[in-house]
Amino acid sequence: MLTLLAGRARAQWPLLAALLAVVTVGATLLGVCALLVTRTAEQALEVAASRAAPEDVEVTAYTVTMSGADARSVADDTRELLTSTLAPFPAVTAARASSVMRSLPGDGAESVAYLSGVEGLPQRADLVTGRWPGGPLETVVLEPTARLLGLAPGSRVRLGPEKARDPAPAMEVTVVGVVRPLPGTGWDRDPLAGAGYDLAYVAGGALRPARAFGPFLLDFGALLDSRSAISQLEITARPDLSAPDRRDLATVTESVLGADRRLARILGDRVQIERVASRLPAELLSAREQQQVINGAVLAIAVLGVVLTATALALAGRLTADVRAGETALLAAMGTGRGRLAVNAVAEAVVLTAVAAALAIPASAVLHAALSHLPPMAGAGLATSPGVTTGQVLAVLAGALVLAVLLVVLALRPAPVAGDRGRRELLARSGADLLLLALAAGG
Repeated sequence: MLTLLAGRARAQWPLLAALLAVVTVGATLLGVCALLVTRTAEQALEVAASRAAPEDVEVTAYTVTMSGADARSVADDTRELLTSTLAPFPAVTAARASSVMRSLPGDGAESVAYLSGVEGLPQRADLVTGRWPGGPLETVVLEPTARLLGLAPGSRVRLGPEKARDPAPAMEVTVVGVVRPLPGTGWDRDPLAGAGYDLAYVAGGALRPARAFGPFLLDFGALLDSRSAISQLEITARPDLSAPDRRDLATVTESVLGADRRLARILGDRVQIERVASRLPAELLSAREQQQVINGAVLAIAVLGVVLTATALALAGRLTADVRAGETALLAAMGTGRGRLAVNAVAEAVVLTAVAAALAIPASAVLHAALSHLPPMAGAGLATSPGVTTGQVLAVLAGALVLAVLLVVLALRPAPVAGDRGRRELLARSGADLLLLALAAGG
């Protein structure tokens, strides 16, 4: 059998080369598509995460109404929850808090004021005059607050007891600076929205409006140590997604979705209201859905390519069968059974499949890498070097195997010869060809 196959391969190598080319092209296309829906899809999700705007990936915990005695533990537990939620990605946290309103004596009309602590205050406000607070009861105020209350660096302000059920006692703070809030740095979430005053402020449960001033900005740690009751605490964690991994992104997404329940369980009755908010899961879900749409288009192209390859192979297989019809009939007349012919066809198909797969795996890797360096993919950050993946290898082998089965089926189809007369003519016409084939195999 091997002698016959080797001799036939030497005699019909142009035909076999054409069959090999068709199978290789089809398998290569499948390998490229497999890389696009696996390696490129994963890379696209990672690139989308790394290029997302900071506000789209940060996770913020909001807690409302806690006693001064619980403020420090609530802040620490909330920060710990956020950093563990975003693990294994390192995260930078920033916090801001505001106290409940205190009476502001000596202003004539009923007036109130409040304390705030903001981490990273120099990045959120411009220092107009004076310096940043450093001591436990040192404060800076906004320009409108300083103007209306006549405050300047060195001024001392007495803040009365808290307007709460269990009020903390009065306290005195020293103004060390005047600042101007920077836009887009979170001042819209300040109780007075960063305006510095509200001459008709109505607090929750109040029967009539009051003049409100603030915030009196302390160091964040100093605010927690002041034992003042906190009306709102906000801690934001921003993960470093510069080099994300798809599996880590999936882990973090699931963790963020369950963070609110975990925070409620951890804080218990120390706070009145808690909530964890983030656009990170939605951003990653949107990127994944977009990639699934692209994957659908790639799979459609793969199916079309396989159909076209199978069609081309069917035509080539029919041509091969026609060319070998005389040879097949002569071998059958000489006593070669259909089982032996099937073994020959399978052996030839296996060799073609193995060679085509061996060529298609590196070819698909190189072609995929070349496509990734074209402007559309390279501009999206998807350029990559040639590489081989398990999915790619399986796709190439499966495609080559299917095409090989098609070759075997075509090789075993009955020869289009009608009647004894036609068979005799075919035997006479193909006898010389078979003799040459045998001589080539023996040589």
